[in-house]
Amino acid sequence: MSILTLILLLFNVFNAIHGGPAPFVPVAPVVAQIPQPYGFGYEFGDGLGMTQHRSETADVTGTVRGRYGFRDPQGLYRNVEYIADANGYRAVIRSNEPGAASQNVADAVFVVQPPPPAVVAQGLRRPVAVVAVKK
Repeated sequence: MSILTLILLLFNVFNAIHGGPAPFVPVAPVVAQIPQPYGFGYEFGDGLGMTQHRSETADVTGTVRGRYGFRDPQGLYRNVEYIADANGYRAVIRSNEPGAASQNVADAVFVVQPPPPAVVAQGLRRPVAVVAVKK
């Protein structure tokens, strides 16, 4: 008999004598909760052209509707309107961010406008040379 087998045998004998059955721990029942209506929202800006907003409401059926978004000083914006209900989550995204495209992906609809001219001009500027500094 190997030493490992002997150790495992002694361990099992000790647990059989002193361990006993595991104590019963009752599981709390799952309580179905009725959806509670709520609503909240905010809107603010920094006084320099940046604004942000968000609002959301829910009704007694559990349907949640909301919107959020931003606008920056250059005129870039993104506004999202969404609904979450028994049919799932659906969103409509309106934006003029560079690189965004009008498309329907999953349950989201993208409505994209061209970016503001200042943003396009910024993207067309020549890149600044980066110089490595030796230490």
